[in-house]
Amino acid sequence: MIETVASVGLAIDERLTIFKNRIQPEKMTGNEKRICIVTGIHGDELEGQYVCYELNRILREQKERVKGIVDIYPAMNPLGVDSITRGVPGFDIDMNRIFPGSEEGAVTEHIATQIMEDISGADFCVDIHASNIFLREILQVRMSEGTAEQLLPYAKLLNTDFIWVHGAATVLESTLAHGLNTSGVLRLWWKWAWA
Repeated sequence: MIETVASVGLAIDERLTIFKNRIQPEKMTGNEKRICIVTGIHGDELEGQYVCYELNRILREQKERVKGIVDIYPAMNPLGVDSITRGVPGFDIDMNRIFPGSEEGAVTEHIATQIMEDISGADFCVDIHASNIFLREILQVRMSEGTAEQLLPYAKLLNTDFIWVHGAATVLESTLAHGLNTSGVLRLWWKWAWA
């Protein structure tokens, strides 16, 4: 089911709206684990939309195998995805540098807070990024040293050749990754690139 995560008015009677698609078991027990798949924070990283499309298709075709809640966020920066620009157009802001945001802040900060609130409480989050059109990189998974012990077994399941465990840097404090790790949501950063 498609749900609205955040929506704010823009100029000339338009809206900036973030959606998620929730897939869950037919019969809920109340003890389900919840995973979030997040992509489109950078609007010029489009591979994540393909991953979300395929994941949604596979889960719908095999609905009987779904035992937990899967929240798919295909476009965290829909204006950037629509215009294929890294940041949020019109605001000249890198969406991944404003988390956890502020409820009373500017439009993008307000949206960031609502995204954080919506993901909060999840057991796990896979944050998909990709190279831009000028750069080719190897498929990789990144995680911080502080979460590596818990995340490494999951990272290995993603079948990548490169898993990067790195120390946290203060410059990363305004990213979705830092915000989720601080709130207790385990988060993997998956950088997908076409081979």
